Amino acid sequence: MDKNSVMNAAFIGCGAIAQKKHLPLCAQDPRLRIRLLYDTARQTAEKCRETYGDADTETAEDITEIYERKDVDVVFVSTPNCFHAEQSIRALKSGKHVICEKPMALDSEGARKMLKAASDSGKLLHISYQNRFTNQALYTKRLAEEGFFGDIYYAKAYAVRRRAVPTWGVTTNRKYQGGGPLIDIGSHAIDLALWLADNFEPSYVSGMTYDKIAEKGSMANYWGPWDPNKMEVEDCALGFIVMKNGMTLTVDASYALNTVKEQEASVDLFGADAGAQLREEESVTLVHEMGGRMCITGNDLQKTKRSLTPEEEGISPSQREHRYYMNLLFDGKTEDPYAPQALVTAEIIEAIYRSAREKRPVYLERGK
Repeated sequence: MDKNSVMNAAFIGCGAIAQKKHLPLCAQDPRLRIRLLYDTARQTAEKCRETYGDADTETAEDITEIYERKDVDVVFVSTPNCFHAEQSIRALKSGKHVICEKPMALDSEGARKMLKAASDSGKLLHISYQNRFTNQALYTKRLAEEGFFGDIYYAKAYAVRRRAVPTWGVTTNRKYQGGGPLIDIGSHAIDLALWLADNFEPSYVSGMTYDKIAEKGSMANYWGPWDPNKMEVEDCALGFIVMKNGMTLTVDASYALNTVKEQEASVDLFGADAGAQLREEESVTLVHEMGGRMCITGNDLQKTKRSLTPEEEGISPSQREHRYYMNLLFDGKTEDPYAPQALVTAEIIEAIYRSAREKRPVYLERGK
């Protein structure tokens, strides 16, 4: 598209994720105009129109308006997980680009249908995993691409909370969300680990889920106590994944765990030449050999301002991600390489849940 062009955006779902991430970014982007807003709670859409829209922004009475409108170029899907596949596919088939929140879909079948719809329609599909765009993730990715770690044969993905069970919306409803911390915060950590290791071919998966704390309830929960009778998802999920090239990935995901250390969107990488400990709080610690000694090198990327260009200083991961997919759109790209990678994360999550139910390893065959 011409650099002076403006795209019209529509939103399906105007809840917390849209309000905290996508709507403010779209409102600040001169290349986008928020044209149409839809939410099952009409008052929520109206509030967002007043806060983020302009004189031409409208609210839709019915979701079909989003698909039928010819003046909508890109649709943001920020609804419960169970709706991601259906709504994204309908938007793609109606000729719109789609920016869909994570996880990609409730299951791998839905994710594959989304990719096919994108391919058939010739429209862009992006799945929003903004943790790839943190300072520490980009730095670690650069080191990996430069060969600093050597052969990465082991990785750990963490999404661990001590007591932070979400107590709002449908977060603990299995029908709508598909699961608990694994499909929610765990999907971020899995995606990050796979991306940093540049390994997207799982061979087999073994996993377990637990609801030991969920069924008891807790007065110490960050967002207040939950009703154990309405807690339908696991409070902890653990996964063991072996990739086709032999690399091992372990996954720890929990809303509630009696642990000293909490960590989300965090990854450990272990390579033949060096290792890395990446933490959400903007730090990367490297373990490597130098001069016949083992060295531990710390890097506080948040404070290393001179390593950033002026335009990059102070930019958030969500802003970087927004710039990434907007550049794809304005460069005329109709394929995002990150989308097929999101399918792999969906497959692994599905396999961990299945393994936990069936008490056996689950083998994954690509292309089937």
